[in-house]
This record gives sequence, structure tokens and C-alpha cells, in this order.
Amino acid sequence: MVITLLNFDNTLTCQEELRRFPYKVVEMGDIPGTRLYCSRDALREIAARLKKTKIGITLIGSGDFHYVSYLLASYVKTPFALILFDNHADLQPLPRGVALSCASWLRRAIELPALKKALLIGPRALPAGEKIPPQYLTKLIFLPKAYHTTLVRALKEVPPNVYISIDKDVLSPEEVITNWDQGALTLQELLSALREIVRQKNVIGADICGEPYFSPVSILLPSTQKAVRKNSRANAMILKTLMPAFTYEKAS
Repeated sequence: MVITLLNFDNTLTCQEELRRFPYKVVEMGDIPGTRLYCSRDALREIAARLKKTKIGITLIGSGDFHYVSYLLASYVKTPFALILFDNHADLQPLPRGVALSCASWLRRAIELPALKKALLIGPRALPAGEKIPPQYLTKLIFLPKAYHTTLVRALKEVPPNVYISIDKDVLSPEEVITNWDQGALTLQELLSALREIVRQKNVIGADICGEPYFSPVSILLPSTQKAVRKNSRANAMILKTLMPAFTYEKAS
């Protein structure tokens, strides 16, 4: 079982509950041009460091770096579906001059040859005012909520192999604290959906992001410590739910 922490900004290394799990840390904080928008040079360096790790469960850190999910999914060569829990569709057009962004990475991922379907769970609506190409829409299944009956129905439409990406901003502020506007999903609803996916599908990889960034000074504040504990607890529960899917070697 491989759990990898990507250390872009120390949002994960301060979480006590994660220390109960066996994991390795891949340092990313020294790479310039990574927050929100990823430069081409930064993307090459991130990819080089990721290639030293096996696919498993990856904790990315802040949602500002969610575009790393594109790289992780690109390593899957067998036909698969991407199941994304997110309060945002991440289908915005890619800005000029950057390789990837946290708001547009799904647009790139849909172009991956092995990706046959993208099941998007959580956004209240697709991006307003943006023209999404028809070839993207044919691959996209959109669920505003993870209701059990609709999820079971949607899972029948996707390949047996799935990659799961979780942005914790899909959860309500009562559950976790992120640095983006948040959805209304409860942690138990998310965990229930994950258990159903693990039961039905072959999970070949997963990632988690959505940590809020705090400055070295503010990290000492009681309110900050409370937020860190909330997110750490959520990460631990998500890991415990996903880990049974990796009890034997997965095809990738």
C-alpha cells in the first residue's frame, strides 16, 4: 500500500493524524511556479519527481495544486474512469502561457486516451458562460449530489477500473476548512459514496486535496489549529475508507 504526501507548502506535514499511516513524502516546495497556475518547467519537474513513486493514494495538499491529479491520472494506461468529487467543475479553458491550472486540469484529463468517462460529483452546475466542447461532454457524467441510487446508476456507465480524485471543498464548512468556497456534502455522505465505489470497482489510484494554507505565524492560532484538526480527521477517515481497495496489487 503506497501513501504519498506531496509537500508543496507544509499543509500536510503538520497533521498529527496522518502520522498513524505509513507514507512517504515527496518534496515539492522548492519548485517555483506551482500555486494555482503551473508553468511548463514546473510541470516537468513535478512529473519527474512523481515518476519515482508508485501509483496508490496521493495527498496533494491545497486545492491550488489539484492539477497534479492530471499527471497522476496520465500514468494509467488501461481504460479507466475518473471519479472526481469537487465543488467546482475544473473545466475552465486553460489560460495562455501556463501548462495546467487548478481550474482547468479536468479539461486536459478528459483528453487522455485511456480515460473513457469522467464522473463529476459535487458541483452545483457546470461553468456558466463557458463553451464546453461536445467531445468533452460525451465523456462527462455530472452528479450534483452523491445520492446512493444515482451513484449506483452512474457507476454502471463507467469502466471497471477507476481513479478517484477528492477535493475536500466538496464538503460543507462544518466538516472541513478549505481556501475555496465549499459545497454541502457531509463527510459521511462522501465516505458512503467511496465505500460503494470500492465495492463495485477496481480502484487503481486516488488522490486527496483541499488543505487550507496558513502562514507560519497564523498556524499557531487556536482557530487555525482547529481547522487543521478538522482536515486531518477527514483525511484519516478518507484514507481508512480507501485503503481496502489497495490490499492487493492493482493493474495500472
